[in-house]
Amino acid sequence: MNSRIDLVVGGTRAAELVNAYRERLERLDHLSEQAALNVACYAYASGCVHVLAAPGQTWVRPAAEDGAGAGLGDGPEAEELLVMEVENSESGHFAVCREPCGIIRKLPLEDLGSGYALAHWPQDSDVSGPAR
Repeated sequence: MNSRIDLVVGGTRAAELVNAYRERLERLDHLSEQAALNVACYAYASGCVHVLAAPGQTWVRPAAEDGAGAGLGDGPEAEELLVMEVENSESGHFAVCREPCGIIRKLPLEDLGSGYALAHWPQDSDVSGPAR
């Protein structure tokens, strides 16, 4: 699934996210400014879940066009997930998510990206925590 990040966060915030990722690519991967910008733009434009997934986001399962449900795997899947944590380890890349009913699930990022669409990215005012 692809999510138009600008539709979720707005054009200004999308540009900030792309530029922050571009800066990390330049600094950490030693890419030229233009190459880093190309990679960052492509990652966000294509909805790359490995770049997009972050705590506080809400991802939703789009309604199937045939009305049969989009289901992943054999079990029932939540229609909405709140990302609580993104875990990158030797065992893989996962999103630790809470379903609306309170169940906590560890979902591979590939499954999050293929079965859900990013619906809400918290704004600074949405995040509670100590003032800085």
